[in-house]
Amino acid sequence: DAGEKFKTIEIPLDRGIAGWVASHQQAQIIPDAYQDDRFNPDVDRKTGFRTRSILAAPLKVRDRLIGVAEVINRNDGKAFDSDDLKLFSAFCRQVAMAIENARIHQLELDRQRIEQQLEAARHIQQSFMPETFPASPDGRFTLAAKSLAASSVGGDLFDFVELDAGRLGVSIGDVSGKGIPAALYMARLVSDFRLHAQSAPEPARLLETLNQALAARSRRGMFVTFLYGVLDGDSGRFSFANAGHLPPLRIDAHGKVERLEDGGGIPLGITDGAAYGEQTVQLNSGDYLVLVTDGVVEAHNPGGELYSLERLQALLADPASGPEALLERVLDDVKAFFSGTAQHDDITALVLKWEG
Repeated sequence: DAGEKFKTIEIPLDRGIAGWVASHQQAQIIPDAYQDDRFNPDVDRKTGFRTRSILAAPLKVRDRLIGVAEVINRNDGKAFDSDDLKLFSAFCRQVAMAIENARIHQLELDRQRIEQQLEAARHIQQSFMPETFPASPDGRFTLAAKSLAASSVGGDLFDFVELDAGRLGVSIGDVSGKGIPAALYMARLVSDFRLHAQSAPEPARLLETLNQALAARSRRGMFVTFLYGVLDGDSGRFSFANAGHLPPLRIDAHGKVERLEDGGGIPLGITDGAAYGEQTVQLNSGDYLVLVTDGVVEAHNPGGELYSLERLQALLADPASGPEALLERVLDDVKAFFSGTAQHDDITALVLKWEG
């Protein structure tokens, strides 16, 4: 009965024999507990138990204290002696190693569980990425896109939708957060995008529709930066709306790089009723459009320097032979920049070339 009561009692670490042993990390024999000033009689008073003699020893692993073990009262009623302490100290060394091994085993199980969750998130994320890209029947435009997932798995996405009258919708986004929540949020967004893109093809209208849907079911403050544009496959006009995402970059045939700023709007999912503006630009033959997520411009090298939008623009000023070549040049340059450090965020880029 006293043992059951003892389970509910908490004793401050700095009190009693155990507290002294923890502080000094020295094993102790207490022949008569009530004759030792360090003894804390509170437990005896609460349980009705009578402590007579105590053995106490620190539990240590590689000189690191992980606990204190005590035994109370020999069965034969005698006081503990030095032989008892030697045996008990040896036992405590084995207990400490067993506890440490159990801790390490639990850490490994936790690591495996997290890795399984991350792998599930990667699978969700990659399953919603297009495996093939739309092609212009008359070769007026070509495009390429790729996403490099970080080990922590973010929520980057890109997608395409073929609309009527030879128009092509392109999108890129970055969900806040990481892991399975971000991957699931991204999956729902892509589903909504594909559902509404045909009925609300105008970029600003589509963003307002998506924002309304996301804000209505937003959880834990999640949101997504998102850019959606529609290319007219006949004229080369590109209309787009931006929800807090990085601006598109246009590169002309001579290597001039232009940020297509539009004032933008807030990310999707923060608040319902948000309005978004729309801008239209005319692409000329040989022009590129480059869309990236912040994993590109916020990649940092071992010195803590950010890759930056300015560095990306300088790289793009040297025209490439096609979208795939330009895409690989961007990704290779970013990877070389942060070489020696971990990739902390997804890196996603989309390149479209208008041949005219």
